[in-house]
Amino acid sequence: MCSDTPLYAHRLLTTVAGRTFLSFLLLYLLLIQLCRHDFYRDPTSAFFDPARAYQHVYSMQRQRQADDFINAADSSVRKPPLRGPETTMCLGIATVERPDEQYVRPAFGSLMEGLTDEERKHIHTVVLVGHTDPQQHPIYHETWLQNTADKVLTYDTSNTTQFDLLVKWEKDKDYRRKAIYDYTYLLETCIQSGAAWITMVEDDTIAVRGWYSRAMAALDVADSKSTDWLYLRLFFTEKFFGWNAEFWPTYLLSSVLVIIAVAVLLLALRRLRSHTLISNWLILTACFVYTPAFILLYFMAGKLSMRPLPPGVHEMPNYGCCAQGMVFSSPVAARVVDKLRQKEVGFVDMILEAWANEEKLTRFAVVPSLLQHIGGHSSKGDDFTPAQPMSVAETIFNFGFELYEQRGEHAIHPTING
Repeated sequence: MCSDTPLYAHRLLTTVAGRTFLSFLLLYLLLIQLCRHDFYRDPTSAFFDPARAYQHVYSMQRQRQADDFINAADSSVRKPPLRGPETTMCLGIATVERPDEQYVRPAFGSLMEGLTDEERKHIHTVVLVGHTDPQQHPIYHETWLQNTADKVLTYDTSNTTQFDLLVKWEKDKDYRRKAIYDYTYLLETCIQSGAAWITMVEDDTIAVRGWYSRAMAALDVADSKSTDWLYLRLFFTEKFFGWNAEFWPTYLLSSVLVIIAVAVLLLALRRLRSHTLISNWLILTACFVYTPAFILLYFMAGKLSMRPLPPGVHEMPNYGCCAQGMVFSSPVAARVVDKLRQKEVGFVDMILEAWANEEKLTRFAVVPSLLQHIGGHSSKGDDFTPAQPMSVAETIFNFGFELYEQRGEHAIHPTING
C-alpha cells in the first residue's frame, strides 16, 4: 500500500464492504438521475418539475384543431341538425364571460371536432349562456354557436321571482349559489331531451379526439361493474394520488417486511457460500443502509410512477377532483338535481362527493382522462405569490392527458378495459 494513500480509501477499493458501498453509491446516483429524467411529470414525486410538467403539449394540438372547427363553423351556413332515431347523450356546457379569453370556443370545438356523422346524430348539445343579459357574453351572437349548438339556453325571464334572484346573485357575485342553479337548470334541460346519458362539461376544458366513443365504451364497463353508481368522471387531477398519510401503517409494514426479506436472503446465501464474502457487517449495512435508502428512493419517485393507474375504467371514491367533466345516467341526473336543490349553495363537486360518501355510491373515472383543464382562473379563488407563481386553477391539470400524442393514434380510440 502506498504511504500517501489514505487508509479509508484503500479499504474502499480493496475490501468487499468497500467495493459494495462504492457500487451502491454509483447505482444510487444513477437512479436519482434516471428519476429526474423520467418522473418530472409525476406531481406525487420528489422529482416533479412544474416548469416542464405543466406544458400543454397534446392539448395545444387539440386547441388548434378546435379553433379550425370553430372558424369553419363561423363562416358556414347553418345545416339542419343531424338526428338519429334517438338521442343517446345530451352534452351540456354552461359558460360565462371570461376576463381574458373565452375558453368555451376551443372547449366546444374540441368536443365536436373529430366526431363522425353517426356519432353526432346521437348527441344533443346544449350551451347555457349564464348571464341574465346574454348579450354580455361575447359568443352569444357568434355564428359558430348558432350553427353548431342544438340549443342555446338562456334564463327564463317569465319566472320573475327566480330571475330577480339571478340578477341579485350576479350583482353580489354570489357564485356559489348561481353555479348550483346553473348546473341544475342545465341538467333539467338535458333530462327533457330524453337522452339516456347526460354529460356535463365545464367551459374551460379540451377534449381528446375520439372522446365520445371512449366515453360510451367506458359507460358500458361502468354498468357491468355496478348497478348503483353516481357518475363517470371524464377528468381528474393526479396531484392528490400520492403516498397519503392515512396509509402510513401499510407503507411502514411493507418497508419492514422488505428489510426482513433482504436479511433472510443474505443469511441464506451465506450458508451456501463463503462466510467471508457475506460478513455480519455487510448484512447490517445492507439491512440498515442500502435497503432503507432504496425504499426511500422508491417513495421519492412518486406513487404514480411506481404504481401507475392502468388504462381503463376505475372506481375513484377519493382524490378525483374536480367537476370539469362528468357523465350521469338520466335517472341519476334527476336525483342530482334534487340533491343540489336541497343544498342550494356550495360547489357541485364537493356536494356530490359528500352525498356519494354518505350513501356509499360508486364513482368511476376513465384513465387516461378524456378532458384537460385549460382555464387560468378558478371560482374558488387564486393565490398568486412568489412561492406560488401558478394560480389554483392552473394546477388543476391532468398530466397523463398531455401524453396522448406520444402514445400514438392507437390511444385515441382505444378499447376500454375493466
